[in-house]
Amino acid sequence: MCEHRITVENRITLTINLPEEQTAALAAKAKARGISTEQYVHQVLEQGLAPEWLCHSWDSAQQSGASELSMEEIDAEIAVARRNPRGCPAQPGA
Repeated sequence: MCEHRITVENRITLTINLPEEQTAALAAKAKARGISTEQYVHQVLEQGLAPEWLCHSWDSAQQSGASELSMEEIDAEIAVARRNPRGCPAQPGA
């Protein structure tokens, strides 16, 4: 068993006892995302405590590919949406 101490936003400290294989799986998932194991566990906890509407939003973004957009791409999409209010088709060359 491995023991991990995680402080979440300086509010609580959790001690989690996990078998070695689960610890290795968490570390591998964290590494694949380029973050620490502690950061990954924090994200998992946040998602587990998130309201249902937010979970649906995350799922929708994942399915549509929107979760893969860079900040520059998101900013560009917002700019287009602001130039073209709902119901108004985009103008060629706009």
